[in-house]
Amino acid sequence: MLRIVTHIERLLLAHDCVIVPKFGGFVLQTVPAMQKVEEHTFRPLRKEIGFNMTLQHNDGLLPESYMQMHGVNYRQAQLMLEEDVEDMKKTLQQYKKLSMVVLGSFSIGEEGQMIFHPGETELFSVGSYGLPVFHFPALPPLQAEREEVALLTIPVNRRLIRTAVASVAAVALFLLVSTPVKDVNQDAYTASFVPTEMVSQKPVLVEKAIAESVPENVVPEVEVKTVAPAPKRETVAAKPVVVQPAVAKKEVKANPKMYHIVIASFPSEAQADEFIAGVDRAECKHVSKVVRDGKYRIYADKFDNRADAETYMATLRSNPKYKDAWLFISR
Repeated sequence: MLRIVTHIERLLLAHDCVIVPKFGGFVLQTVPAMQKVEEHTFRPLRKEIGFNMTLQHNDGLLPESYMQMHGVNYRQAQLMLEEDVEDMKKTLQQYKKLSMVVLGSFSIGEEGQMIFHPGETELFSVGSYGLPVFHFPALPPLQAEREEVALLTIPVNRRLIRTAVASVAAVALFLLVSTPVKDVNQDAYTASFVPTEMVSQKPVLVEKAIAESVPENVVPEVEVKTVAPAPKRETVAAKPVVVQPAVAKKEVKANPKMYHIVIASFPSEAQADEFIAGVDRAECKHVSKVVRDGKYRIYADKFDNRADAETYMATLRSNPKYKDAWLFISR
């Protein structure tokens, strides 16, 4: 019996239908590639084996295969084929079942009918041979990923910023130190510098003006300096009064960035904690979670330097369990 199974398998690699005379025909049916949305799985194009017992005639494929493989003439090949078919029928009647190895099997139903059970094989899917069923989890929305990973950068003209700051500083200083002549106390005319208490208020006003003039989400990498106007002389009774304010410096620093190497993401904290409990600490010593927009992201490690983070991520991806690790940037 195994002899005829070998011939049928060999012929199905080149033909979609092979008929066993006085028994039935084995037919290959093409099943297109499909996706199961609920399970997030993809299955490639394949061929399934079917059986049609109404096909009883001799199409010549099996006798020709016997002739080529065993080196006999057509008459001898026909006799060998008939002998194998009789053995199949006797086995099925005696044991109520018949195994055809990879092709499948036959059984006898309660009403005496012959039932075919196709075998699970990818042998005849030549067009997609070697392509397995694979699982691809759903990705978060693209817009959300852009908001989490991409940092918005707005180019800033440094010269324009310096000019605006200098102008604000000059106006603030002028409002502090200029006094109308008609309000000056004539008895207080003395040759002296402006009191330091008046000058000390200037940097506070300048810092407030800078904060209001720069957008909230933009942190320009500039050094803010107050620019003093030219010394001002006021004619008094005996000696001029020279106003020369101090120069203050203020640096605006951006919050440090943190680079997380994310290996999983969950909608609830319980799922995240369960995943962390199962992580091998020998592979991810600093595994923990970070929460953003209601999502719990599990990271293997975090860095304050992007180059170190990318180097670690490349090493981590060499482990098949973490081949989908990605970089999450936060402040």
